[in-house]
Amino acid sequence: MAPPICTQVFKLNNGLEFPAVGLGTWQGSQGTDDAKALEESIIHALKVGYRLIDTAQLYGVEEVVGKAIRNSGVPRSEIIVVTKFWGEWHHDPAAALQISLDALGLDYIDVFLMHWPWATTPAPEKKVLKKWESPTFIETWKLMESLVGEKCRTIGVSNFMPKLVPYCQEKGIHVMGWSTLGGSRSAQNEILTHELFTSVAKAHDCSTGVVSLSWAVQRGTSIIPKSANKSRIEENIRLVTLTDEEMNKINDAHKTIRKERFSNNIESQHMVIDGVMTQQGWTYVDMGYEDENGNWLV
Repeated sequence: MAPPICTQVFKLNNGLEFPAVGLGTWQGSQGTDDAKALEESIIHALKVGYRLIDTAQLYGVEEVVGKAIRNSGVPRSEIIVVTKFWGEWHHDPAAALQISLDALGLDYIDVFLMHWPWATTPAPEKKVLKKWESPTFIETWKLMESLVGEKCRTIGVSNFMPKLVPYCQEKGIHVMGWSTLGGSRSAQNEILTHELFTSVAKAHDCSTGVVSLSWAVQRGTSIIPKSANKSRIEENIRLVTLTDEEMNKINDAHKTIRKERFSNNIESQHMVIDGVMTQQGWTYVDMGYEDENGNWLV
């Protein structure tokens, strides 16, 4: 018997109820080769119980997302829409918000995120800026604060330093994670076949993917797995309850399997500046990935 559909929500500081499980819309590259298939995937997800859709300007699919929401038959008021703006708009997040509203064809966005902490100069130059160069992410955040209102219900940040997670949890700020299924070129979805996950999956009569997704929600974070497969979309929202022992084992999985920094796979973002490897102008120390001696920070 399949586990029940997860309807759990997390209440944000402003009272907004944020679903534990949503559908991601990143297609692996900008845009989509099959807009109709993506639209149908989103509509199917909404029809089977999803109430969170995650997208971004960079993904190049906001128009498809908006169309799917309008054609789903599910009231807009029941759906949480998350989108993100890119570094070239850090100087003017208000303009970025309007761009997303126009592309989505929606009257408001539920959650508007700064996609990464680093910024660039505006288009067409898009010059990479260093951490201390204006606009800093703090300056951008202050501009974002004025956006909250009828067109933007909530603001937030994305892809910040690992230390920010416990800080957010301490302050009652909700966290959402991506790539919970371990998908990356180098990892080759190793967690889906590793004995640690297969043994837990066997105990709960579910897939290893469901184990990983269940772990993430059970620790208090929302998830946004993506899939174009209808049966997989349905499976990803049916979670199980793990034991404390199983949770602890998965918490330490990086010690058993491997440590991997998924952002390293985004090759276009990594470049040498002034003799130092950076991610869009920020050193790995700036990003909180490593200490001054090159040791990984978990």
